[in-house]
Amino acid sequence: MKIKEFIKDCASLDNPIGDLVNDILRDKKFPSNESETEILNYLNIQTLKGGTNETYQEFLKEYKRV
Repeated sequence: MKIKEFIKDCASLDNPIGDLVNDILRDKKFPSNESETEILNYLNIQTLKGGTNETYQEFLKEYKRV
């Protein structure tokens, strides 16, 4: 599964990951046309700035499981 598909799949979750994903989907600067590595780096940097990196790390663990 690609990262953009996983993001869309998590949008309906009623938990911190779902909240994070909905923030991602609203992000007008989200690099949707970039590589998976660039997207993951972008998300890591943005969540470090925004104080939600712990949730992002959980999101990343779930993504790596699929």
